[in-house]
Amino acid sequence: MGLKVLIVDDDDIAGGLSRDLLKDAGMDAELITNSLKAIDTLREMRPDMAVLDILMPGIDGLSLCHKIKTDPELRFIKVVMVSGKSFEADKQRARQYGADLFIEKPYNIESFASQIAEVGGRKDKTAETPAAPASVPQMKSGADAALQIAIYGARGIPGQKTPTSSAYGLKTSCVTIDAGDRKFIFDAGTGIVQLGAELALSGAKEIFLFLTHFHPDHTRGLGEFQPLHTAGCSIHISAGKEPDRPLQDLVTEALEATLPAGASVEAEIQLHELFEQVYEVCPGVNLTSFYANHPGTTLGFVVQANDRKVVFCPDSELYGEGATALQDYDDRLARIAQGADLIIHDGRYTAEDYRTIKNSGHSSFVSAVHMAGKAGAKRLLIFHMDSQYPDDVLDRMGVEAARVAAERGYKLEVALAREGLKIGV
Repeated sequence: MGLKVLIVDDDDIAGGLSRDLLKDAGMDAELITNSLKAIDTLREMRPDMAVLDILMPGIDGLSLCHKIKTDPELRFIKVVMVSGKSFEADKQRARQYGADLFIEKPYNIESFASQIAEVGGRKDKTAETPAAPASVPQMKSGADAALQIAIYGARGIPGQKTPTSSAYGLKTSCVTIDAGDRKFIFDAGTGIVQLGAELALSGAKEIFLFLTHFHPDHTRGLGEFQPLHTAGCSIHISAGKEPDRPLQDLVTEALEATLPAGASVEAEIQLHELFEQVYEVCPGVNLTSFYANHPGTTLGFVVQANDRKVVFCPDSELYGEGATALQDYDDRLARIAQGADLIIHDGRYTAEDYRTIKNSGHSSFVSAVHMAGKAGAKRLLIFHMDSQYPDDVLDRMGVEAARVAAERGYKLEVALAREGLKIGV
C-alpha cells in the first residue's frame, strides 16, 4: 500500500472522513479518537505521517505535535495539523513545533488526499541527522521493577536563548512515582499540565502532590492542573514553609499567580507542612523529606516502598571536589541517598558553566555523578538541565557523565532525564 497514516481526531465523523479519503487514495490510514493513546499507537504502528486535530480532550494536537517532533524515536514522522482552530498564532505555533503542513477545516475533499501525499513525498531533511549518537546513554526499566517513575518535565525555567524544541523536552519540574495503587506527584512545574489531563481522564479522585519549594519553575503549572478544577477531587499538597510565611500563604500565592483568568478551585485542598523527618504516607510507603542546599526552604525527598529507594532532589547545589572542610553537604546527601535504586538530582550545568555561576543553588552534572557514585546508588538521572542548552550540549553531557562514572569505577548507570521517559526500578 501507499503512505501509512495515523489520524488522531476525537470527532469520529470528521476523522472518519479523513481516513476514508486517504484510503480511497490508496493510503494505509487508521483513526484513533483517544489522544492519550496516540504516542503509544505511534510507537507501535510507526506510520509515515500523523494527521492531528488541535482541540481534543486529553492531549491537544499541538502538544502531540511537539511530543512527536522532540521524541528521538518518532521525530521523523511527518505531522499535518487539520483543524478548525486556525488562528495565525496557532499556525505559527504548529510551524514552531515542527508541523509539516496546516490544513484548515472544513477542507477541500477533492484536494485533501493529494495534499497529504505531497507532504509524504517530501524528503525529510532531519533524517540526515540522527536524534542522538548511539553512545548517548538511555535509561531503561529494570527486569524486576517494583516502582514506576515517569518524567513529565525535567528542565529549568525558560530563558531568552531557550530552543524551540528539544528531544529532552522543555517543560519544568514534574515527576511521578507509582507504588502499586498509589501515584505520588513531585513538583508542579509546567509538566504537571499534561499529567493533570491524564488524571482527569482516568477519573482520579485523591491526589498526592509534594512540592520541593515554591520557585516558579516548580509551581508554574499548578493553576492549570485539571484535577484542581474538578469538584469531588481531593488534593493533598505537602511542602515546607518559609520562616516568615505559613504554607497556606505560599500555596495561595502560587495559585493566584498561575490560575487561568476566570478559573476557580473546585477540588478540596488539604495542606500538610513537612519538616526534615520520616513520614508514612500510606501503608508500606515511607517518605523522608530533607533540606536541600538551595535558596529558601527547599526540600528533597526519599521514597521507600516495595524494597526500593528513590531520591528526588531537583534543586540542590553540590560543591564537588572543590568543597572545603566546612562544606559537608555533598557527604551528607550521599549518606541520605546511600544504596538508592535511583537518584534524580540537579545537574543543571556543565562543569565549565558551573565555575562561572557557582553559589546559585544548582550543581554541575559531574558533581551529581560523584555524589551518586559515593552513595553506592544503582542509577542516576541528571535533572533540571539548563533550559538554554540545545540537544548537542545535552548529548555531550550524557556521554561525559557515563565516562566519568566508568573512570571512577562507580557501579552506576547514568543518563539525562527526558520528558516522557518512563522507567521501572
